[in-house]
Amino acid sequence: MVDAPTKTVFDVVTDFFASQPTDEELLAYELPQQQQARLDGLIEIDANSRLTAAQREELGDYRFVEDILARVKVKIKQRLEQEQSDSGDEATSADAGQEENGP
Repeated sequence: MVDAPTKTVFDVVTDFFASQPTDEELLAYELPQQQQARLDGLIEIDANSRLTAAQREELGDYRFVEDILARVKVKIKQRLEQEQSDSGDEATSADAGQEENGP
């Protein structure tokens, strides 16, 4: 079994957020290997219905963090798509203005 990491999943993720990552870094973010191994171990124990109360709480923390990360990534993607759409609309408007005014 994988021992609990010295830093909680909340510590690791908040440290990452505090580093002021770019959108690209946020979209690419995955849990570090130690935390991912711990999560995988907890899921395996849970599959065998042998989680202690503390492990169940820790697994809940991981699921909460994964949900937050997924939501953040969706919002970033939506914002980037909107920005791309808006810049495309501006280019189309500029092209239309040139056509009306002539060369």
